[in-house]
Amino acid sequence: MFKTKIKILYIIPSFASGGAEKFLLDLITNLNQEIFEIKVLTFNGGGFFEKEFLKRKINFVVLNKKLKIDPFNFYLIYKNIRKFSPDIVHTQLGGDIYGKLAAKLAGVKKIVSTEQNVLNNDAIFVSFLKKMTASFSDKIIAISTSVKEDIVNRYKISEDKAILIPNGVNLSSFGSQNKKEDQGEKVFGSIGRLDEQKNFSLLIEALANFKDKNFSCLIAGEGKLRNELQQKINDLNLGQKIKLIGNIEDVSGFLNSLDFFVLPSKWEGLGIVLLEAGSSNLPVLASATGGILDIIKDKQTGILFKNNDLNDLILKLDYFLDEKNKENLAIIAKNLNEFVKKEFDIKVVSLKYQDVYLGLLKE
Repeated sequence: MFKTKIKILYIIPSFASGGAEKFLLDLITNLNQEIFEIKVLTFNGGGFFEKEFLKRKINFVVLNKKLKIDPFNFYLIYKNIRKFSPDIVHTQLGGDIYGKLAAKLAGVKKIVSTEQNVLNNDAIFVSFLKKMTASFSDKIIAISTSVKEDIVNRYKISEDKAILIPNGVNLSSFGSQNKKEDQGEKVFGSIGRLDEQKNFSLLIEALANFKDKNFSCLIAGEGKLRNELQQKINDLNLGQKIKLIGNIEDVSGFLNSLDFFVLPSKWEGLGIVLLEAGSSNLPVLASATGGILDIIKDKQTGILFKNNDLNDLILKLDYFLDEKNKENLAIIAKNLNEFVKKEFDIKVVSLKYQDVYLGLLKE
């Protein structure tokens, strides 16, 4: 169909330890390399996943952005677009505004963007710019039902312009091998940035009600609230029960060390860590919000608690910590595992992206 490879340039702010960055890594790895020639522009180097991009020999350029609002960074994006001459520019996260504007000015044939979250904390000016540059996208990919509804309403775009394609996971990276043996103590945990969105403060507060229970809670990730969360753990005398363990490289090994997984987010575009937990056969407790609802069906593929509701979280944690519910939780975990395999396999998701790219160029 195409005499030469289709050039795709991805633009993303960094290779930080987030779900969007991990998904981009897996997506590029699973695209058909005989059809596509791929390059990535990132504003800042040295992120958590940079080593993995190097290991997989993905072609990328670091622009070394200096300022929050950096005209020179915009110039470098434009210059790199002109040099690579891509058929498609695909932006996401903080790469949207600069990336789409530069691609438009450079005369790129097709522009695609991915929305990874619902709008909850963007500054007014940033929100205005994102709405303005949304018109430059030929397609906007939403990773969940709630994200699609949000961007259709926020950007005032047609339903056809917004496409729902969930993020996927590499199922071969996760499984039940080397699972934790039951030794009496319940070990559970979570993965996420230590910021307001992930709402680990609520989880810590809830666990103060279970000091007499035999459990350990491990929270993996880094962020600006680390010191504040550690102080809360200390103030509630939970230092022997809850550990902030920082970023982890072996996500599969971490998940296999747990009895169940908790995600207490205030809002969530999808929650790729839930897919990873499901792939690892873990029962999941999560807040009833945003894209989480596309994955966790209450009492079927997981247990939901009312968003940001301390009392309901305490009630549901008590259910997970009660040994008599172990069998039922195992059934729920099995249901989630089967659902993830069916709907969120990265191999299937990458084919959907390929269809979008090929469809746009056919037009």
